[in-house]
Amino acid sequence: MRSITSMVFMVFIIIYSTLAENHTEAKSEKNADVEIQLPQNFPKGQYTPHGYIDNPYHSMVYNRSGVIRSLPPLGFGFWNRKFLGSYAEGPRGHMNYLSLMQMSVNAGDIGLVESEDFEMQGIKLFSGYHTKNVMSYDWEFQEIQFSFKYFLAGENSLVCLIEVSNKSKSEKSFTLHATNIYGDWEVKWWGSDGLAYRYSKDINASVMKIWAYGDVFLLASDWVPTAYKATGSKQQWEKWIMDEDATSLTEFTVKGKGPLYSVHSYQVTIPANSYKSGFIYLCRGKNEEWARETLHKIKGQAAGMLKEQLIADEKFWNNCPKLAGDWPQEWRNGWVYDWETLRMNIRPPIGIFKHPWDAMQVHSPRLVLGETALDMLTYSYADPELAKTVIYGTFADALAPNIPCTREDGSVNMIGADGSECGTAPMWGFPFHAIQAIHAMTGDSLWVKNLYPYLKMYIEWWLKNRTDEEGWLHCNNSWESGQDGSRRFLVKGEGDPATFVRTVDVEASMAEAMIIMEKFCHIAGIPEDQKYWDTLADERIAHTRSMFVDGWFRDIDGRNDQPIIFEDFYDPIMLAPLTCGIATLSQIDAIRPKFKFFLENPRWLQWPPAVMAFSEAAWYANEHLMAAEAIANIAKRVYQRTDSRKIMFVSENELFAYRIPGIANEFWPISVRPAGGENYGWGAILPAFIIRNIIGYREFMPAGKNQFYLAPALPENFLVPGKSYGISDLSFRQFEFYLTYEIKKDKSLRISLSYTAPTGTKLIVSDQMEKVIDVSVASEPLNLLEFDGQNGQIFLIQFVDSN
Repeated sequence: MRSITSMVFMVFIIIYSTLAENHTEAKSEKNADVEIQLPQNFPKGQYTPHGYIDNPYHSMVYNRSGVIRSLPPLGFGFWNRKFLGSYAEGPRGHMNYLSLMQMSVNAGDIGLVESEDFEMQGIKLFSGYHTKNVMSYDWEFQEIQFSFKYFLAGENSLVCLIEVSNKSKSEKSFTLHATNIYGDWEVKWWGSDGLAYRYSKDINASVMKIWAYGDVFLLASDWVPTAYKATGSKQQWEKWIMDEDATSLTEFTVKGKGPLYSVHSYQVTIPANSYKSGFIYLCRGKNEEWARETLHKIKGQAAGMLKEQLIADEKFWNNCPKLAGDWPQEWRNGWVYDWETLRMNIRPPIGIFKHPWDAMQVHSPRLVLGETALDMLTYSYADPELAKTVIYGTFADALAPNIPCTREDGSVNMIGADGSECGTAPMWGFPFHAIQAIHAMTGDSLWVKNLYPYLKMYIEWWLKNRTDEEGWLHCNNSWESGQDGSRRFLVKGEGDPATFVRTVDVEASMAEAMIIMEKFCHIAGIPEDQKYWDTLADERIAHTRSMFVDGWFRDIDGRNDQPIIFEDFYDPIMLAPLTCGIATLSQIDAIRPKFKFFLENPRWLQWPPAVMAFSEAAWYANEHLMAAEAIANIAKRVYQRTDSRKIMFVSENELFAYRIPGIANEFWPISVRPAGGENYGWGAILPAFIIRNIIGYREFMPAGKNQFYLAPALPENFLVPGKSYGISDLSFRQFEFYLTYEIKKDKSLRISLSYTAPTGTKLIVSDQMEKVIDVSVASEPLNLLEFDGQNGQIFLIQFVDSN
C-alpha cells in the first residue's frame, strides 16, 4: 500500500569493466555496462511479449509522429501508417511508413529470428516488465538470461537496452543482430521513389533514407558492429542471420517501397557468472544532420531517461490498485494491460487543450466527453488527482458548452448532416454520474466548485438546443447519442437528424444531472440555485417515468406521441432510468426480469457504455450479483485474449498486418474477432467494473459522510473454500486500505480490512439495516478489522473521528 509500505524506489546504474578495444567481440563506445533495477511496485509476472510503448508526441493534426508498437518476436518500431488494428486513418501522415527495430540472436548453430524459432527450441518468451514506458522481452537459452528492454527516449529515438546474464560456470558467446526494417508505405507521395542505405564509419551507424524525400533513420549502438549490410529481400536478411554471415556492405539501394532491411551484427562474449549490457538506438530526423544530432544527444542521456520513466512507473504503481490472491492469472495480467492502456490515452496539453486530456484512442487522438467520463472514472481509482484534472480540462478547454468532439487544433469531428457541431449526450458515459462518484470518493469540494459553472452551462445548452416545442429532450442524430446508427432513431444515416425522437435515456440522465447539481450548488457556494435545480429535475423525472410502456422504458415518436416499440430490441442503455436512480419501485419490479435476459444474452453487453448502464442499473435494482456474473464473463473472455502469447488475425496478403494482444481493444465481443481499434481507452475500464461490481467497493450517496459501500459479489465459480481474493491500494478520501475476501467452508466470507487512519479513528461496519456488525479503533499506523459475511451482502463502512 502506498503509505503503508512507504516503498522507496531507486534505480542503480552499475559500471562494469571496460570492453577491450580492437577485439573481435562487440566493442563499447561508452565502456560501461548499465544494469537497471526495475520498480518494486510493478506487479511481477510473465506478461505477453506484445504491446505498445507510449509516444506522447503523437497527435491527430499537429504532429503525426507515429505510434510505437511491437513487432514479433523481439522488435518494436514507429508505425506511421494505417495497419490492422489502428483506429480510423491510424497514425498515417503525408509521409507514411514503418520503421521497425528487430533483434535476432545466434547461439551456437541455432538462430532465433522468428517466433517459430523460439517455439522449436522450447524457449518460453515473455515480457517481465510491461508498462507504457518500457516493455521487455525476456527468455533464457543455453544458461544465458536475455532481457531486451525497449523505451522511447524523446520523440525521435527508440532505444533498446540489451541485458544478458551468464548464469553458468563457463564463458558464453552469441551473436546479436539488430535490424532496421524501413519503408512499406501505404500511400505513395511525391518523392517516395525508393530506399537507400549507407554505413557511416565515423559514427558506427547505418543511415537509412527514402529517396528523393522522407524521414532519415540511423541505426547505432554503444557497441561497434562486426558486420553491417542491407538488402531489400526478407529471405536474404534471414539467411544472413541464420548463417551468421560476417560480410559487410557499405551501400545499398532498392527502388519502390521495400522494405529495406539494414542489419548490424555484434559478437558478444560473457565471462562465467557475469553480466553485460548495451544500448541499441534507432534515431529519426528530417535530414541526416538532425538525425546525427539526435543520436549524439541520446547516447549521453539514454540511461537517465530510462531511469526517469521507471520512476514514473513506480509512482503510478505505488498508488494503483493491484489484485492479490487467487484471481485467475489472465485477470491479473489483463488488469495491468488495462491500466497501462488508460495511461497511454491520457495526452499532454497541446493546441486548444491546456490541461492533460483523454484521447479516446492513441492512433487518431480526439476528445469525446462520454469516453473521457468512463476512462477517468476508472483512472480515479489509481490517480484521482490526474483524473479530476482531465475532467476539469475537458469542460474548461471546450470550444462550446456542449463539449463538441474535438481534435487538438480546434477542428470538430462530429458534424451532423444538418451542420450541427455535436458533442456526446449526457447519458453517453454518464459524465455526471462519474463526477458524482469521484467527488464522493475523494471529497474534493474545490474541484466541484470549479467545475460547477461549466456543468451548469452544459445542462442549459442542452435545454436550449435539444428540446422540442413541447419541452422534450432529443439527440440531434445517432452520433450525438453515442449509439451510431441505432435502430431506435428511425433514420437511415448515422448523422441524419433524429430530432423527433424523444429519448428516454437523455431525459433520465438529465434528471440525474439536475439532482446532482442541486447538491453541488451548495458546495459551489450558490445555494440559491437549489430551487432552480429542484424545479428542472421534477420535470425531467416526470418525463422519464411517463415513458415506461408495456414493461420497458421507450423512446417516443414526437410526430405522433406514440412509443417506439421493437419486439427484438432491448438495448441496455434503455435501463438509464435505473442507472440514474429515477425509476419508481414498481417500474424496477416490472423491469427486473430483463437483468436475467441480458445476462443470458450477452451480445447486448459487448460495448463498455452498455455495460456501464447495465451494471449501475443492477446496483440500483439490488441485482448486483447478476451484474457481477456479467462482468466476470466479460473479464474471462477479454483477459484470455489480451493475455494471449500469439498475434491474432494475421493477414497472409500483407507482411505487417496483424493484431496484437497486450493492449485493450475498443470493445469486448463474444466471438473471437477483431475488436475494433487497438489501444482504446474505454476498452480498458474493466478494472472499474471489477472494483465496483465484484469487489463491490463503491461510493455512498449522499456523499457528505466518510462512508462507502462494500458489497462482495464474487462469481459462483470463485466460491471455492480456502481461496482468497484481495486488492491492495484502494483509497477513500484520506483513508487507504487493503481488502481480502477468504472463502470459508460453507462458502461464506471472511472479510479483512487492513487500513490506515489517524489514531483514534473509529471504523464502523454496518449492514443494510444499519445494524452495527463490528467496530475498530485505529491505534497503529496499520490497523486490521476482520468480520464475517455472505457473498452478495451489502455493508456500509464508516470512518468516524472519535475525538
